[in-house]
Amino acid sequence: SDFQKAQIIGSQKENGWAVGVKSNFDFCQTAVKGIFRDSDFTGFLIMEYGTVLSSANSINWGRLLPQVVYHASAYLDLVSQGFISFGSPVDVCIPTGNFGNILAAVYAKMMGIPIRKFICASNQNHVLTDFIKTGHYDLRERKLTQTFSPAIDILKASNLERHLHLMAEKDGELMTKLFNQLEEQHHFQIEKMLMDRLQQDFVADWCSEGECLAAIRSTYNTSGYILDPHTAVAKVVADRTQDKTCPVIVSSTAHYLKFAPAIMQALKIKEINQASSSQLYLLSSYNALPPPHEALLGRMKQQEKMEYQVCAADVNVLKNQVEKLIQNQ
Repeated sequence: SDFQKAQIIGSQKENGWAVGVKSNFDFCQTAVKGIFRDSDFTGFLIMEYGTVLSSANSINWGRLLPQVVYHASAYLDLVSQGFISFGSPVDVCIPTGNFGNILAAVYAKMMGIPIRKFICASNQNHVLTDFIKTGHYDLRERKLTQTFSPAIDILKASNLERHLHLMAEKDGELMTKLFNQLEEQHHFQIEKMLMDRLQQDFVADWCSEGECLAAIRSTYNTSGYILDPHTAVAKVVADRTQDKTCPVIVSSTAHYLKFAPAIMQALKIKEINQASSSQLYLLSSYNALPPPHEALLGRMKQQEKMEYQVCAADVNVLKNQVEKLIQNQ
């Protein structure tokens, strides 16, 4: 939505900038990786401006670190609240597009948190669910669909490569072969031994748009809690896949106010055509859990007056934009 774009593009700090691009996540991530690999360009930025590029998504392993922490924290919360005894297993269900948050849960398990199953929850762009079920990562004939849960509208899951590398006992040559094949032929199949290893820990399913909205509505009606559309995807999949032998932690990944139009549709609120800030204040008046996010409300007020630029889906245009931002500093 325009609101989400404004939030992100409006997030300009002293050493962190956001650039709007007229495309989707897959293009942006591929472009950023391409820029990082372009030693002529990165070398020029270092020499000319003393600037080193980094990223705030999980291309950068540092993004995974706090996610590892909150998987551990969630488990310890269940222990301290008396839901489970220390050492008892849990499953985790995570709305997954780029495979980062769920990979952080894998790392948490390797560090000693007793996670039994990782439940991968997809939306209508369910390439990851299909892969976990079949071992075939297939992008042929597959077009990206825009959904109510845009953060998982992704076809090329960057962190899957990290996980397969781990499971294949760090066979870098195999990863190069598989992911080159994905680039050139738009699909790859992993061998049975690797697939068995994946399916030992991973379960996957996906959630339709209608099921997503229905889960938001029914959860609010029964508990007064408003799920954001990503967490709703995980809730639907968790309900469908759990075997009731141990607790399931559903990773809540966003605040519902970021997705006001979808929430209003889910709760069947008629005044859906209001200005974005009016939608936020209307939803805030519901006294739902989690409470309104004050910083979000404040940011929205500023951004209704804010102008921002977006650039074309072209790596060279993006490079020029990056250089301009650095020059302005």
